[in-house]
Amino acid sequence: MTKAHVPPQAAGNRDKVTCATVRIHNQVRSNGRPAAGGMWLRGLCGDCNSLAGLHYDAAYGDFAAALRTYTRAMPLLHLPRPDPAPPVRLAPGRVARSILIGMFATTPHLRVLFPGLATDLRERRDHITMPDGATLRLALYPYRGTRLASMFNAVRVLRSRRHYDVFSEVYFRPLAWSLTSSGRGNVESMGESVFDNPSWAIVDDWIQYGDDVFTVDLRDLCRQGIPQVRHPLLGDDQNDWVQFFNDEVTAIFEGQC
Repeated sequence: MTKAHVPPQAAGNRDKVTCATVRIHNQVRSNGRPAAGGMWLRGLCGDCNSLAGLHYDAAYGDFAAALRTYTRAMPLLHLPRPDPAPPVRLAPGRVARSILIGMFATTPHLRVLFPGLATDLRERRDHITMPDGATLRLALYPYRGTRLASMFNAVRVLRSRRHYDVFSEVYFRPLAWSLTSSGRGNVESMGESVFDNPSWAIVDDWIQYGDDVFTVDLRDLCRQGIPQVRHPLLGDDQNDWVQFFNDEVTAIFEGQC
């Protein structure tokens, strides 16, 4: 296995970005010592890592850079408001493939759960359909705190009941991504899903765009809008939540960018 940066280094995930491993020891959650160099793990073989780097990661970096430029310029210039989404252009198929390949690096379980998607990504098929049981969600995330995790869930037990569960998640400004279970809806006993309020953009159809599509307006891709979010477990209210994960199954990294 080779060193896979998630999100890709082209998005700024390198050098001075710090990262620490989250662990459970004696039923106590703790963070390891932060280290510079970005969020990465050895979760992809050389061929798949090179595939993402050669064909998709630059498009992801361009998308992230365009969002950062827009965010910095908006207070100074009379730019269009981000309604329903920031007016930037991207290559949706390449961006979605970049982040999905990165998510497959977070855990081998995804290759077991969704083998067809893994094969479609590896074979560079032009028009890919998200498998039943999974959906890719997107939000805007302008904060310095970073988080990368796989196969994780939590329930808020103080105040109003809410639940949060993912196959894989990536929080690295200016974007937050989550691969979540689809078709589940609200589970009454667990409360409302974090992804439904505010409603994260569902971007499953981005991987139906081929590599030849380079410039699509984000406003056309996300007509229902893109919310700005915080991670519920990176804020002051994280003690309101009961977290469920296993060190042998779940990789969790937190840091600063």
